[in-house]
Amino acid sequence: MRPLLDYFRPPPIRSAAALREFISGEASYLAQRSTYEFSRNALAWYGQAAFGDPEFNDAFRICRWETFAIVLSNFVLLARARLAARVAVPAGLDDALVAQARIMLAAYPTPVHRRDWEDVVAELADRLAAARQEEPPSPAGLGAAAAARVYPTMPVQSGNKAEDRKVIANALSFGTIAFNDRLAVRLDDAAVVADLVAEPAAAAAPR
Repeated sequence: MRPLLDYFRPPPIRSAAALREFISGEASYLAQRSTYEFSRNALAWYGQAAFGDPEFNDAFRICRWETFAIVLSNFVLLARARLAARVAVPAGLDDALVAQARIMLAAYPTPVHRRDWEDVVAELADRLAAARQEEPPSPAGLGAAAAARVYPTMPVQSGNKAEDRKVIANALSFGTIAFNDRLAVRLDDAAVVADLVAEPAAAAAPR
């Protein structure tokens, strides 16, 4: 019964580990779903052959990984905005969120087209710093901005670039809005902030 209850009434997110699991899982799902559905629809009846082509799949893997990194960064930014809206932001929170992003990216083997994810982590750190002086980000706006970066990595594109961009922007925007809505319901802000700030210190403590 417990798995069924957790599916329909997922437990609150009360720790850094739970936040990592939620963000990474949601980012992975949206990255895979949006890129696969776009590619399948663009390929139409050629899809079966394309997804059996090793070269196509190599290109598709690059697209999927880069989309995952972009979406994950956006989700971390939204998590920070959600926390800052409800609790006082302590010193070290942004550094802790950057550390969590690094952990999430390192949870998978580094893709063959990359040496590491440090450029993604550095960009996220800059975005979190800028967020201190800005209005909370719009989930739909983040999705649309992500689409502009995802689209050039797509392994297949139709002859209508404007429509292509609209399709991927809608997929990423709706998915980002849905993530933000689920986060709002499940996030135990005070508990997560306390654990995020404490976790780096605990990891650095001598054993």
